[in-house]
Amino acid sequence: MEKSKNNALKQALGRRMGDGLSSNFSYQTMNRIRLAAAGRHRRYKIISWCWLAAGSLFMLGLGVQIPAFYPEFNIREYMPQVENPQLTIELIAFYGYIAVPVLILLVLDHWMRWHRGKTMSK
Repeated sequence: MEKSKNNALKQALGRRMGDGLSSNFSYQTMNRIRLAAAGRHRRYKIISWCWLAAGSLFMLGLGVQIPAFYPEFNIREYMPQVENPQLTIELIAFYGYIAVPVLILLVLDHWMRWHRGKTMSK
């Protein structure tokens, strides 16, 4: 009886040790990792949209609540009084000095994202 138990145990261990990993183990593992990453990405997008909706509703609520419940509230009292500057060539040059690098960086960012997506899909 004891001998048959030992033989059965040895056979079970032999089958388990002899099989090893399946031929598509790496594919299955990578597929599980890909599905987990897709789930995390989906969850991140859902949470981002929820925060965006909550922030928008909060801003809308403030926009409705303040005029409705505080009619004497005047935002101009709390804003600093700023004179309108005259539009001069120096001001236009300054705006151009700021806008041109920003536009160049935006185009470069767009091109790099497009190029990365193109190379990653191969």
